[in-house]
Amino acid sequence: MGTAPPSEGARLTDNPHRDAPAEGAVDGLIASTAPTPKAVALVLVPALVLMLAFAFFYVGAFHDPTPHRVPVAVVGPPAAAAQLNRLPGDPLDARPASSRPDALSQIDDREVYGAYEAATNRLFVASAANRATAIALEETFNRIAAAQRRPAVRVTDVKPLSPTDPNGTAAFYAVIAWMFGGYIGATLIGLIGTPRSTSRQRATARIGALAGFAIVGGILSVVLLRASFDVFSGHVVALCAIAALTIFASGAATAGIQAAAGPAGTGLVILVFVILGNSASGGPFARPLLPGLWRTLGGVLPPGASVDLTRSALFFNGARTAGPILVLVGWAVMGTLLALALGGRIMDPADTEAAAAAGAAV
Repeated sequence: MGTAPPSEGARLTDNPHRDAPAEGAVDGLIASTAPTPKAVALVLVPALVLMLAFAFFYVGAFHDPTPHRVPVAVVGPPAAAAQLNRLPGDPLDARPASSRPDALSQIDDREVYGAYEAATNRLFVASAANRATAIALEETFNRIAAAQRRPAVRVTDVKPLSPTDPNGTAAFYAVIAWMFGGYIGATLIGLIGTPRSTSRQRATARIGALAGFAIVGGILSVVLLRASFDVFSGHVVALCAIAALTIFASGAATAGIQAAAGPAGTGLVILVFVILGNSASGGPFARPLLPGLWRTLGGVLPPGASVDLTRSALFFNGARTAGPILVLVGWAVMGTLLALALGGRIMDPADTEAAAAAGAAV
């Protein structure tokens, strides 16, 4: 005889403890992922550190821009340059020039930010090098003239900014966008695949993808800004190359640092590139106007190198580009070698959560 199928009620009541282990496992999973005070602290402490660092480095850099040994060519007797170099606070680094053309050529070559002709009381500035520095030079020489009861200097801007970018900020904010594209691109690519893979093949693919992304992103960003705001006129090809190099340097360096430091690498990149690098880049204020730490480190970090390179390409016919190019290439090579050596490893959010939980259990 056949056995009657169990009733609906029997189905609901048979083996009442069958699902208990599964339910217990779910409850245990939820309990294990519930944030403990220590786990929350471990997550929020890095955020607090980055916030405080952001406030310190940006306010520290920009709260009181003061000229410090700003390079200036001086046409006149050697005593004139020597007198300027003895000013309190060392605002100027006066360098003798044999003639006005010699002084102006030093501006063109980006060796100095301005030139002073003593016989005619004329000051030549280059706002394209940095508008704030040009203003600071004018104010400094006018204070000297007032102290000596002489007329104010006559100012000539021999390298003016474009009418479409009268404050000279387009290059600086473009560099910020390129740096952002590099490190966010590297971070997102690092989340693809097995998070803690140490495969060199994966690292090679990641670097290759970043190179392609840098080329496409660099071209599109420059074309977009040129078409939308009429900036970078006449220098689109050069700016596309600079953008691609900046994006790749940022991305490769990020990939390498993340491979070496794991999840802490992302915070380190934000600290070095975004917080310190941008504030010390010389964008709003040239580095001779910044305090010592920012003035010293700005030129060896990718944002500062890219700002220098962009200004040279836009306004100075490529003068003094070797140094910034070497800085960007150096960061790109360093990041690439680290990523290849360590296999492009980066911990994913689950690993980060596990590390926080492990720390909370200590």
